[in-house]
Amino acid sequence: MLSHSSVRRPHSSWLRQISPGLATAVAASALGLALLTTVISATSAAAHAELVTITPGQNARLTTAPTEVVLEFSEPVSASFATVLVTTAGGAAVTRGKPAVVGARITQALNPRLDAGAYRVAFRVVSADGHAVTGESGFTLLLAPSASPSTSAPSASPPATRSPVTPDLTPAQSPRASPDSGPSRLMTVIAGVVGLLIAGAGLLVWRRKRP
Repeated sequence: MLSHSSVRRPHSSWLRQISPGLATAVAASALGLALLTTVISATSAAAHAELVTITPGQNARLTTAPTEVVLEFSEPVSASFATVLVTTAGGAAVTRGKPAVVGARITQALNPRLDAGAYRVAFRVVSADGHAVTGESGFTLLLAPSASPSTSAPSASPPATRSPVTPDLTPAQSPRASPDSGPSRLMTVIAGVVGLLIAGAGLLVWRRKRP
């Protein structure tokens, strides 16, 4: 008849044989669970909103002034903490009112009649997991010169109308005698006639005196 100690000895030996294997399995399971938890936590932390597109685009060069800036994110963002600020190169804000948030889309209205120049767009949003996302962009507005009368260059005045030059039809003076030559010739004629009369009278007197 077997004693009580001889009956329990085999059972105790079996426990001693499986204990190391069980401990290894439990340790491996715990390690796998820890790794899985770490991966899930890292994935959850990285799943915050990211900017997908922005209009006007980064470094866009526009010839027409935009009326709004539109931002699209990879997931919905909080409407309570969305901020979009558009400023000129001098720092003057040109945004109008608060941004409108619809899911992952944010629309920020701008002031009308923007001047030509460079503009900076800065934004800050909070994703669904509470993570804040910030960033910036920019665009340049190139406007054509205004064609309004007040700003257009003054038009050239029509050239002064010159009166037609009437050609001088007065004939050039001919090489005839000067105005004084007429009376001088008349005096010469009179002197000749007087001389002839005196000569005739002397001849008549001389004939009468002859015997």
